[in-house]
Amino acid sequence: MFLAKSIYLQKIKNIADMARELNLNVYIWGEKGVGKSFLAKYISPTALINPTISTINPIIIEDFDNLSNLPKNPSLLIATGSKPLDKTIFNKYFDLDIELKPLKEHPEDIKYFIEYFLAKAKKELKIEKNIEIKNPDISENLNSLKRQIYKHLLFDNDKESILKELENYYLKEHLTYEEELKDFEKTLFRAMKKKYKSKLKISEHLKINRVTLTKKMKGLDV
Repeated sequence: MFLAKSIYLQKIKNIADMARELNLNVYIWGEKGVGKSFLAKYISPTALINPTISTINPIIIEDFDNLSNLPKNPSLLIATGSKPLDKTIFNKYFDLDIELKPLKEHPEDIKYFIEYFLAKAKKELKIEKNIEIKNPDISENLNSLKRQIYKHLLFDNDKESILKELENYYLKEHLTYEEELKDFEKTLFRAMKKKYKSKLKISEHLKINRVTLTKKMKGLDV
């Protein structure tokens, strides 16, 4: 599967399909995280990746632009790098080059990658939870975006999510109102004690009378 929703990525897919059909040697280059390795595997799904010995099989070589020992006569070569190759080296090894641009240059694709990574993460992590990515992290293109989505699914601790989890808990079991309120107050006061250290600061931030606060904390053994 190649995610090609925008006109830009549709063009990339068309070029990749041509290379795949004609068995062309292709050099794919661009910033970190733009999907170079993914595209290489799309063009040649059965290729060996970074083989350590000579082979007649199709191969994919990553970071080709930093190699000191270049391959000898592979049957099919797909390579990736971070920058364009010297013309002499390119002409010796490749028929075609594909530049993958950073996400900031085709932002219309971001929402589709979010949907793709979210569905994939839910399946892999066995988590059924909807999250909203308000500020997509594309600092490292797909790498940072994927990392952000997995992190949100695993460690999404915003207040709304916590309250939703609490609501689900109450649907299964609960104590009396007074007992539940005591548990809430005890948790709140413990957190405030860690954060503000003194009862004076706690009372100021929670806007509660210090005498009342002291009495409650003592009663709750906080």
